[in-house]
Amino acid sequence: MESFSDLSLSDPDQEASDGEEKPNMEGLGLQIVDIPTENGSHSSSTRQRKRAGGNESNDNLSDDGSELSTQRSARASPGRRKKKLHKLKLKDGSVIVLNPPEELLKRSESKARKHAGLGEVEPALEEYIRCTALCRLVHGDGHWKLAESHTNLAYAYLTLKGLAPQAQYQAEAAKKIMLSGLHASDSSDCKADLLAVLVKMYYVLGRSNTMFNKYPEAEQCLLKAEKVSEERAKLIGSVGSEQEQMAIYIAIAMGKLYANQNKQALGASYYEKAVRLTEKHHGSDSLELIAIYQDLGKLEQSKGRHSNHDKAVEYYLQAHSITVARYSGQSEEVAETAHKLALAYSEQASAEAETTAERYLDESLGIRQVLYGPHHPKTIATQESLCKLLIRTDRQEEAVSLLKTIISSKCVTFGDFSEEVGETYKLYGSILLSQGQLDKAMKYFRKCYSIQSSLYGPSHKKSKATQQTIDMLLQSPALKAKEGQSKAGQLKKRPRFSSTIKTGGTLP
Repeated sequence: MESFSDLSLSDPDQEASDGEEKPNMEGLGLQIVDIPTENGSHSSSTRQRKRAGGNESNDNLSDDGSELSTQRSARASPGRRKKKLHKLKLKDGSVIVLNPPEELLKRSESKARKHAGLGEVEPALEEYIRCTALCRLVHGDGHWKLAESHTNLAYAYLTLKGLAPQAQYQAEAAKKIMLSGLHASDSSDCKADLLAVLVKMYYVLGRSNTMFNKYPEAEQCLLKAEKVSEERAKLIGSVGSEQEQMAIYIAIAMGKLYANQNKQALGASYYEKAVRLTEKHHGSDSLELIAIYQDLGKLEQSKGRHSNHDKAVEYYLQAHSITVARYSGQSEEVAETAHKLALAYSEQASAEAETTAERYLDESLGIRQVLYGPHHPKTIATQESLCKLLIRTDRQEEAVSLLKTIISSKCVTFGDFSEEVGETYKLYGSILLSQGQLDKAMKYFRKCYSIQSSLYGPSHKKSKATQQTIDMLLQSPALKAKEGQSKAGQLKKRPRFSSTIKTGGTLP
């Protein structure tokens, strides 16, 4: 795809009346043919009926079975009942559905949207796959509605299950159809639907390429999605909740892309754009703002020594304020934002900030202990964050006491010989080492090494690092002497070797 500079998407009826050229989509590689009706342009008559306040009849609905057409049909006849499935049961027990594919396609599209809205992942994917097969039967291999079906399936794979390879495969199939065929359009609404497919298709390709760390390809696709979305917004009747939401998603995806490339300025600009769009269309207390503010805080913290920790805290505080306002006080959402806010405060390295961080960690820990109990991974993670804060503030005794609780909980949750338990033994050994308790520190470092060498092998970098710490401790005079005495004691306990073999009888 080349540049978008030559893309013109103004009203085809207005251009025809002025004697100018129709919109040229060749800059997108997308070829659209406008089909006029007997009484003039379909889009013109549609707008006249809309201004008159009338409803369109079923005869004027497009044959492509699009969601927009289905919604208009539903408004035109709200009392219409859903058609039942006509089934034929065979002697072997199998069932054949006798309804035409057009009806089955509309039914599957409706069910797919319903399952996706309820978060029912597997049923939604099954219906989207069924939609793709039925769409090929109804419209053929080269129709843009088939590309739309592939795009919806790709979007479902990406957003419902996080499967980037499958999403990219389906989006590439849609791209091949959209950019290699000739697509008919009889109204500006139909043209807007065509562009909506392109927007979602390029969005999926951009997100999936980002997950594969293919940043140049991802940037190209997301910029195309952004440009086509802006052009689509210029069409009459195309601005709606779906258009606005997709613009927000594209801005967030661009922010994540640039954040992954450590382009903090560009990433922040797109995240701030997402904040503005979300506040404009959903309000300043929208739940979608929570993740955006947290991403902005994380992006600010990623600047290293140039980070503005006060600004990062402000972002996390805004996310926590919205969460507290929209959720109950004893919810996981409040616990999660409080935990992240506490970690942001702890980065400020001031006594006041550390006190505030401890307060939010206590709040998060209290909620999670009530919700999940003492042995849940989220409860343990909060305890670990609190323990590290206690170590930073030189409250070693409290940290050691909490570590004993953490080790006990981890043994129950993850098992005695787990990576999590090994890391806690190492942390415990480090605290004891800082207190000068070399014997006890050696004990826990050896426990850590035993677990790591069992899990990864003695040649793994983690095992080697722990072994180096043990070797360093053994160089201290006190431990070296004690280790020598221990080996001498073990030698004394061994039985003396004798070359004489006593037998029960005499040899011949």
